[in-house]
Amino acid sequence: MKKNSTYNFLSMKAMAISLMVLLISVSSCKKGLDINIDPNNPTDVPLKTVLPSAQANLAYTLGGSINRIGGSIIQHYSGHRNQPLEYNRFDLTPATTDNIWSSMYAGVLEDLSNITTKGTEGGDLVYVGVAKILSAYTYSILTDSYGDIPFSNALGGVEIINPAYDTQESIYPQLITMLDEGIAAVKSGSGSEKPGLDDLIFGGDVVKWERFANTLKLRLLNHTSKVNAGAALAFLNTSPILMTSNADNGAFGFGTTASTSNPIYQFDVISGRNDNAISSTLINKMKGLNDPRISAFFYPVKKGALAGQYLGNVPGGDNDDSGESKFSRVGAAYAATDAPVVFLSYAEQNFIIAEVQQRAGNNAAAGTAYNNAINADLTYLGVSASAASTYLAQSTVAFNNTLQRIMEQKWITMFQGPYESWVDWRRTGFPVLTPPAVNRTGGVFPRRFPYPQLEINLNGEALANGPGIPIPYKTFLTGVWWDK
Repeated sequence: MKKNSTYNFLSMKAMAISLMVLLISVSSCKKGLDINIDPNNPTDVPLKTVLPSAQANLAYTLGGSINRIGGSIIQHYSGHRNQPLEYNRFDLTPATTDNIWSSMYAGVLEDLSNITTKGTEGGDLVYVGVAKILSAYTYSILTDSYGDIPFSNALGGVEIINPAYDTQESIYPQLITMLDEGIAAVKSGSGSEKPGLDDLIFGGDVVKWERFANTLKLRLLNHTSKVNAGAALAFLNTSPILMTSNADNGAFGFGTTASTSNPIYQFDVISGRNDNAISSTLINKMKGLNDPRISAFFYPVKKGALAGQYLGNVPGGDNDDSGESKFSRVGAAYAATDAPVVFLSYAEQNFIIAEVQQRAGNNAAAGTAYNNAINADLTYLGVSASAASTYLAQSTVAFNNTLQRIMEQKWITMFQGPYESWVDWRRTGFPVLTPPAVNRTGGVFPRRFPYPQLEINLNGEALANGPGIPIPYKTFLTGVWWDK
């Protein structure tokens, strides 16, 4: 399996911490203290320090809580106790998503906004372009998770501490515009400072950033398949510059120390919690298809009489497996200490193209893209060409001109990003899933995250004037704009 970034982001983080310590020391040694300057919040941090911090925070939040919750809903994961069991039973409360909201707004988006402002002032437009592309990505995750969100004045600082909510319908076109602006900025090549090793996703490669941005546009336009069925096809017909191989995958590689390791590894292994497990829905489907990715996706049962077998927990089941003798866990591909969090992949792009072409009745083009998608993921995970050919030749896998076949195979592949698979399920209804026998919603699958408790407490008036104060275990069962 190839990883897009072999650069250890720990050194960049260490550099950022050292810079902040230096700034604090300099400020504290001044004889005259300016009470309008907070020495603990330096205002002139280099772009090369802020960018890796934003990227790391985004990767950790997406690969952690967002994917865990989304993956539990979509039955990639099936936790057997504590929080993972709550997610799997749709027991989602406002407090569940507090950290997601805070990390994305106060962390990722604030950093990216600072890069945009500082880069624009200094003429460093490549940095500005990268920041805009990642901002569009981050906002898309938020609005697809919650629906209406603060957007237009979300980052107003102390001047706007109660930002109003924008409708998702109004946000989506602005995300496309943001991506267009980002592409133009990275292609300009302007600036005395340009991303290099501090860009922990593409190492400053502007062509890859352009491909990533166009693939993200394709993803977002395809999200609107229920409300604007032709949007993705129209964009595809403009022949945009898209990813051409796995070398273009947008992924963030983690480190090998405890503090820099993959978020799933931190949650499942370092913490010692042992709360999560693989869902029997996914693992049984893959076993039935003789899927060669099983050993990359999952660790077998570690201990006891079942050791060495690949077994999943029934959705919603509370059969305690703290001893790791009953169920499989997330495998090395996505949960090794240095495993990447995948933002967008060549495989996902081809599944989107397959869906778009199938909807348009272009089954030959859809079949080609479908095969390319599966082959791309198998290659990424180190599966041999002969094994890939054997897998695709099965009647249960070969393309049969149906949307269901595309989405079922995409659901398997998107174990790399379970959250996006939840988006797909909300749009298409595939794969067909049975709700857990024990759940908090009467068997109805969640279709959005509950708004966080911190937002209800601190920005309740804006929330009430916008989408409304949520009703526990009710509001998150209603679809977002593109899911009506």
